Amino acid sequence: MGGVGEERRSLPPTLNNLLWRLVLLVNLALALGVGWGYLWWGRQAARLQRDLTAARSLATGTERQWTINGVVRAILPELDVVVITHEEIPGYMTPMTMGFRAASPKIYEGVRIGDAVRFTLRGAPPNVKVVALEKVAS
Repeated sequence: MGGVGEERRSLPPTLNNLLWRLVLLVNLALALGVGWGYLWWGRQAARLQRDLTAARSLATGTERQWTINGVVRAILPELDVVVITHEEIPGYMTPMTMGFRAASPKIYEGVRIGDAVRFTLRGAPPNVKVVALEKVAS
């Protein structure tokens, strides 16, 4: 086997040609797959970079204000907290039920649990407070 004067066996030319074509196609498929993956990831990375830049600009500590609708779920006067189920707060928070600090105890006077309200939040996220709270017709 493989000694001096021995002849090596080789595949028939058609089978050898077919094998090389198969290897070439597999390599081409891998190159295309890696190339497309790289392009796709590059686009994703650019989008993520834009989103990160936008998020950082919102979180720079600048004071903002939102006026949102919601429903009062609880009032905790000992903590100056009002728990409200609210709609989306654009650029800050998805709809949810959450407790917000009140800027003053007078803000939640005249409001009861279950009342539909329109309230104003002010502050630099995440340190926001309710600065106005008024009942709205249900």
